Amino acid sequence: MPNVRDSPSRDALTCSLAGILLLAACAGMAQTPSPSSDEDAIIHHLNIAISWYKQVSRANEAAGQATDAFYFENARSLARQALKSAFDSAEAQADLLPAASGAANAPASGTAQERSNLTAAAANAAAQTQQVQAQIDALDKQIAKAAGSKRQALTLQRQNLQAVLALDQSVQDAIGKLQKFASGSEARQAGLPAEIADLKKSVPDVFENAPSKGEKTVAAAPATQQPVPSSGGLIGQASELLSRLEDLHSVDELKSGAANLANLARGLQTPLLAQLRGDIKQARALGSQPPPADPAQAQATQQRLEALTTEFKKVSGTTLPLSQEIIALDQCNSDLQEWQDSIHRECISVLWLLLVRIFAVLIGLGAVMIFSRLWQRGALKYVREPRRRHQLLLVQRFVTVFLMVMVIILGFISEFSSLATFAGFITAGIAVALQTVILSVAAYFFLVGRYGVRVGDRITASGVTGDVVDVGLVRFYVMELAGTGADAYPTGRLVVLPNSLLFQNTPFYKQIPGTAYAWHEVSMTLPSGSDFGRAESQLLDAVNQVYAEYSRGIESQYETSESLINSRFSSPKPQACWQLDGNGLDLIVRYPVDIHREAEIDSRISRKVMEVIGGDSALKNAAASMHIRSTVKI
Repeated sequence: MPNVRDSPSRDALTCSLAGILLLAACAGMAQTPSPSSDEDAIIHHLNIAISWYKQVSRANEAAGQATDAFYFENARSLARQALKSAFDSAEAQADLLPAASGAANAPASGTAQERSNLTAAAANAAAQTQQVQAQIDALDKQIAKAAGSKRQALTLQRQNLQAVLALDQSVQDAIGKLQKFASGSEARQAGLPAEIADLKKSVPDVFENAPSKGEKTVAAAPATQQPVPSSGGLIGQASELLSRLEDLHSVDELKSGAANLANLARGLQTPLLAQLRGDIKQARALGSQPPPADPAQAQATQQRLEALTTEFKKVSGTTLPLSQEIIALDQCNSDLQEWQDSIHRECISVLWLLLVRIFAVLIGLGAVMIFSRLWQRGALKYVREPRRRHQLLLVQRFVTVFLMVMVIILGFISEFSSLATFAGFITAGIAVALQTVILSVAAYFFLVGRYGVRVGDRITASGVTGDVVDVGLVRFYVMELAGTGADAYPTGRLVVLPNSLLFQNTPFYKQIPGTAYAWHEVSMTLPSGSDFGRAESQLLDAVNQVYAEYSRGIESQYETSESLINSRFSSPKPQACWQLDGNGLDLIVRYPVDIHREAEIDSRISRKVMEVIGGDSALKNAAASMHIRSTVKI
């Protein structure tokens, strides 16, 4: 059974053991070699190769053209071969690196010795801990039975053992941590093959579904190459040009990546080639020497030659994949250059089409402007009426703006079917919402036609009679007339009527084209027994005298109307007729009057008729009544 005096020696022994183990472990860790710069270069080369391969694979999104499929598939196939060659070379170099170091075996043996020492120390610490724990358990049983001073001594001894147990457990924990660190260090020493295997997993499409070694996959050329679309609008062609420029940039980045990767491969290959040349030189030097007489020396020379041959095979097995990678990268760079040239030609083609499209739009706008200018000059030169000229110029501006908008739309759009569908819906909505306006615009062209309404024409429409003062695109204005017969007079109000009135089921009255006259009549009632022939002759002669003063204007209007409507009808002149009345016979003389001088002409005819009647007593006594009125009731 341990006593209290044994505790200090045991504490010192445990502390010494812990210190020795820690120093030994730290010394062993200090001897662990750091990763070689060659290993870093190999891993860096693989990372660059994987990144470039993935960049080539993603270039499919940038290609997007059937004409580029051949170049893209060739580039991807060569990139896959280059990546496989890079991994083959890295695996060969991983096997070659330990043999290339002269002190490679010493660290390996030192590491194994340190691992054995740590295992023994861990077992010793575990046994020591169990022994102290057993002593504490025994003391616990004795303390439970002891009493008085003996119990106090046992308790003090138990406290000392608890301190020793705590120290033993600390030593055991420290040794455990050193074992974990040593195992991690060992894993790092053997980390290059493992890291290469992990990098392989990042490109499963190359190594899991890769074709057999030596098999070369080349994409078949497309049967037909689709031309660059030429029916798109300015927006579509500009988008296509920008897409092609982005493709040029992507291919240029792929070319730079391939050149950079090839330079890395050449950098790794340079010291290996130097080593190969040195082995060859040594082998030739040994082979050119005369055979030694000493059998032991001859055997040493033979062993040296065999060692050089073995080393040459290992090094050449590393340089061969690098050479294959460089060749594949050079071929891939050539395909990328051809791909870039193809995209460059497509860019030129799209740019040419874009310029032609812009030129066509400019020509269209110029033609519209020339047409508008000719229309304006024709209206100013050949249309004398100011109102009609204003209307034609208004229509000219509307048509010019419409044509320019259509030229611009046709220049920018690329999908005419979508435009037609959209225009159909818009047209249907406009037709429903603006049907009255559309009818008015359509009626305008009938109103201003050959037999249409002119300013100054007298019309009757929708119960309104008046003179037209203006004809607009959707409505016309009429000066209202009131009164009956020859007593019609302007009310001072303008009536605004829509042009669509022309398509309604209400009568629309207007002057004969080219005329501005109406028919009035003067009537006289004669009792039976009067001299009817004398009365007719004198009354008709009085009206003819007044009519002769303005007949030239009426006849000119008649000639104009005949030429406009291409038809002949009775020439307007005063006419006499008789009508039976309950009080006798009515003598009626009808005569044409200028509608703008109705009151003046009727007044003159009235005075002339009164002069005739006043100068003939028989006619004066026979006339029972006399009236002047319009033949058309207002």
